[in-house]
Amino acid sequence: MRAQGHGRRHLYEAPLTSLDANLRTSRLIALIVACAMFMGQLDGAVVALALPAMARSFAVGPVELTVGITVYLLVQVIFLPAGSWIADRFGAKHVFAAAMALFTLASIMCALSHSLAAFVAARVLQGGAAALMAPVGRIVLLQSTEKQNLISVMTISTVPMLVAPTLGPALGGFITTYWSWPWIFLINVPFGIAGVVLALRLIPDSAKEQTRPFDTVGFLLFAGSTTLILYALQRLSDDYPEWALPAGVLAAGLILGAFALRHARRHPHPIFSLAAAAIPSFSIAAIGGGSLVRLSVRSLPYLLPMMFQLAFGFSAMNAGILMLALNGGDLALKAVTTRTLRRYGFRNVLLLTTALSSLSMAACALLTPAMPFAVIFSILLLSGMFRSLLFTGLGTLVFADVPRSELSSASIVWNIVQQGTSVLGVSLSAILLTISAQLAGEPRNHLSMHDFRLALLVMAAVGLLGLVSLRRLTSDAGASVSGHRR
Repeated sequence: MRAQGHGRRHLYEAPLTSLDANLRTSRLIALIVACAMFMGQLDGAVVALALPAMARSFAVGPVELTVGITVYLLVQVIFLPAGSWIADRFGAKHVFAAAMALFTLASIMCALSHSLAAFVAARVLQGGAAALMAPVGRIVLLQSTEKQNLISVMTISTVPMLVAPTLGPALGGFITTYWSWPWIFLINVPFGIAGVVLALRLIPDSAKEQTRPFDTVGFLLFAGSTTLILYALQRLSDDYPEWALPAGVLAAGLILGAFALRHARRHPHPIFSLAAAAIPSFSIAAIGGGSLVRLSVRSLPYLLPMMFQLAFGFSAMNAGILMLALNGGDLALKAVTTRTLRRYGFRNVLLLTTALSSLSMAACALLTPAMPFAVIFSILLLSGMFRSLLFTGLGTLVFADVPRSELSSASIVWNIVQQGTSVLGVSLSAILLTISAQLAGEPRNHLSMHDFRLALLVMAAVGLLGLVSLRRLTSDAGASVSGHRR
């Protein structure tokens, strides 16, 4: 009996040990993926603080340097749809490691840039690498993790998505003030090298699956349309009041976009499926009012750091501390989001937070350098809290009613919308600043408080327009996810 009991205990211990080993390995891989995501998120968060210093270094205006932000986001938008296919074709492990290596190399190139052209070229490479790191990183996690360990592992990988935007502005302000702007890119290097080495050693090889042909025509149509539209907006901010060329390029981009949508509806294996767009909750939260709201709020991380430095005369460090309030407020309310949505439902929460986020953005237009630092900090903290509930609600509602068979394509469309609205938010803000300065007869490289106020108020109004679409949500929208009862 004793021997039998001993044998039985051994049989039970073996699978438990195997599960523990898988969990330990999965957590190590999650840390590697988290490191890559942290680099990508941090890079996007710190650059805005360094724009004035970099503009002086390149002898250009701060608005002209906006192209360094928009091209980084643009390249991500273009290559996001291809990430899954590339991982299937060449293996997720090797694509992920190559993306980290390329991101690290591009970071060094950014730091060594001595002209705007060289910097933009480096940002193109960096954006392409970032476009693969996040989606392929998720594929690596899903392939290497048992289902019972998935929640624990995914929690580890999502922490950087919250921490990097929170700490990034303050870190960027500190580096720009007390060191020099190239270091905001060089801090990526040790993380990148360590990530590549660990990825090649710890991530298991995955089978290369060529399950579907690559939609080359759809990819080129989508890439061409996106590039032309964003290029037109960038030229408008640079060339105003010369409208002819930007208007022509914009028209060409919109025409290509129409062909891309038509192609996606007809192709048996499109670069991404548009089936989820027929679902009301997805359509409103991702493409309709939700898109306008995100476009509006995403302009804040671009406008505020420049306003604090150029119009208020604050140091990059002080500007970074103030942006810490905005992003810290975002992080602070994550814990109560689920309970709030369960009690009040998606429709009520999204309508209220859209209104409050837009009004708090308009309040930023009333800020002055004479205001106590604590008052400015508090306004930004509240704005971040409203944004937290708003973005979490939108990000959850988009998938609430999407069938499992369409989750992959819906996720791609959602990622494109997120990155696309970030690009448009920056581009439209730059256009507003340029137009305001030109109308006021100000020098090309000079931006006043009046210019920032106009841009903030207009972008706040764009956010309020989102209420028109969000009101179409039913009172029980997403109730299967939130648990809300009328």
